[in-house]
Amino acid sequence: MIPFTAVNHISVTVTDLEKAKSFYGGVLGLREIPRPGFRFPGVWYALQDNLSLHITVKDEIPLRPVDPLRFDTRDPHFALAVANADDAHAQLQASGLPFYDFADTPTGVRQLFVRDPEGNMIELIGPTKDPRVRP
Repeated sequence: MIPFTAVNHISVTVTDLEKAKSFYGGVLGLREIPRPGFRFPGVWYALQDNLSLHITVKDEIPLRPVDPLRFDTRDPHFALAVANADDAHAQLQASGLPFYDFADTPTGVRQLFVRDPEGNMIELIGPTKDPRVRP
């Protein structure tokens, strides 16, 4: 076993850098941070402490679900903890983007799933006024 000290970064592949910036910097409000001069385009965002999100650009991306309105919580995704999931819900509604409010959960917290413009799925998870508990 290789001992690790922390999660360093999450990497997401896109084909359109400007759409990615609009989503991650605009809709999600992430703060852009300096990125080394790699030989391919991309952008980095601060998440927490030393954790960052690395967006890399390729001409083609791995296969994504054909239906952008399809949200299966078992599909590959990364999760960002939010201070208030109700506020995150309101922000997603205001964006006009399709998202999934996962209500059938045993966790007691609100789980929101949204896809970036390239189809990468992101979960926003956090406390809610009305805890989610599976009946």
